[in-house]
Amino acid sequence: MKNLMLALFFNLFVIPLFAQLPPKVTNDDLFGKDCYYLKQAPKDKIIKGILVLIPGYGEHPYAVSAQTTILQEAENNSLAVIMVNLTPNNQNFPIDANSISKLGEMIKHYYTQEKIPAIMPLYIGGFSIGGTAALKFYGQKSNEFKISKVFAIDPPLDMVRLRKSLLKGREKNLVTKLDSISPSKELVKGLQELSVYNPDFTQQEMLPNFTQTALRIYAEPDILWWVKNRSMDLSDMNITDCAGYINKLLQKDQNQKIELLLTKDKGIRNGNQKHPHSWSIADPVDLINWLLKN
Repeated sequence: MKNLMLALFFNLFVIPLFAQLPPKVTNDDLFGKDCYYLKQAPKDKIIKGILVLIPGYGEHPYAVSAQTTILQEAENNSLAVIMVNLTPNNQNFPIDANSISKLGEMIKHYYTQEKIPAIMPLYIGGFSIGGTAALKFYGQKSNEFKISKVFAIDPPLDMVRLRKSLLKGREKNLVTKLDSISPSKELVKGLQELSVYNPDFTQQEMLPNFTQTALRIYAEPDILWWVKNRSMDLSDMNITDCAGYINKLLQKDQNQKIELLLTKDKGIRNGNQKHPHSWSIADPVDLINWLLKN
């Protein structure tokens, strides 16, 4: 019901604000049925970089436009944007091997179709499980793609912890979605393997290197909001995964170009609804400036 209401809101209130959505690119052979990307060109048509945005679970790829001005800032600063839909109707977690491979195919397809030179800076980021996918993509594909910077907005990185948290909260239905992509018959082991970071599984040698590529993770640790509105506590929040991941990276190499940005009272949805798990915790102007900064 929640996802249905979000889709209804998007179709009734968000889409009418624009003459048309950005062009939709499909290719069933490469991407699979009902998987696609939307593309947005810079205002001046001069491309200085490519920004790949991965939405959260259940979000339409263009839903970001209702929650933040990242798209407008990118458009005004000569960044082309592709917004991806990696699973049908974005109703599954896009963190399995198939989804990560599909993201790579979409990026290569865009570069080929738009005749983008390989040296063009590539930036990848996302919200929630989309941020997790961005980090997984970098970890698995950094040798294949030259990725300039990566960001993730309140991403769940430990799938074992996430499953426990979902069982406590209001979104228990998502547990079956998570279990269905576990690559192992042994559930915990499979979830550990799916994780970007799990404290009982992730070893330093398994971590990617961020000495050449910069990373930002955003989180708004509003503990009282989660207690009051979701009957969840600090152990259920994504910040626990994010802090552990950053700490593990720094233990591996203090020269890593990584940041954990903690915000306060920035999380707003639909104009005035307070929610610390939101696109809005990443300031759009500052984010785009950071992406373009050498």
